[in-house]
Amino acid sequence: MTRRTEVQLALLVMGLIVWGYGQRTENTRLTWFGLGFFAVATLLRFARRKVPIDDVDAPGDSGHEPPSDPHGP
Repeated sequence: MTRRTEVQLALLVMGLIVWGYGQRTENTRLTWFGLGFFAVATLLRFARRKVPIDDVDAPGDSGHEPPSDPHGP
């Protein structure tokens, strides 16, 4: 389980608890905060992952063929 997944699950659980307590006590502010936690957890799903620095300039990843030798095969 990645760190990002742990954060998403924590936000989801916190949102569920806050939302449920807001519903139970009829506190609309807590209900909206709980929904906010749900929204952040969902938006994290669509956030881009960082590309490791080692992979950025790796040889052969440019998609171009290496130059051929002009003096023979």
